[in-house]
Amino acid sequence: MEKQYAQTVRTRKAPTKTMKDRYVTSTLWLSNNLLNSMEGLQLLANKVLDYPKHLSWLDLSFNEIDEIGKDIEQFPNLKILYLHGNKISNITDVLRLKKLLNLRSLTLHGNPVEDIPCYRNYVVHLLPQLQVFNFSPVIATEKKKALPVGFAKMIRPELRI
Repeated sequence: MEKQYAQTVRTRKAPTKTMKDRYVTSTLWLSNNLLNSMEGLQLLANKVLDYPKHLSWLDLSFNEIDEIGKDIEQFPNLKILYLHGNKISNITDVLRLKKLLNLRSLTLHGNPVEDIPCYRNYVVHLLPQLQVFNFSPVIATEKKKALPVGFAKMIRPELRI
């Protein structure tokens, strides 16, 4: 029998299915589904993917998601995460992504969080491994740029002294 490999790029064809009715793919596209939460994401991945830990590309764009859920931390091999066009408004939700050391590309544009001054600097500072943010390359000078004074207190009021 020929060895099967996970699909890593978008194609027009469906990924291969196993005898257990799971897909052999490292991508999961759930955009435009009116999802209002990321809760149960790990359960879904375990049910439909042959190797859920190998998930490297997750597209949750254009849903109704209002926070980055803790289930996201269960995908350590995630490289691409699309969250654009949702309702994420709390900048501290980005902290959940800190454990995703392989994350290289992230989108958050089209969420209320982008109205926070300096939010790009915060995300790039918090996730230094990012190479692309909102479909725009992260350049070396951005990674070295310091956050504005008082920014941490602005986004986390409990830090106020």
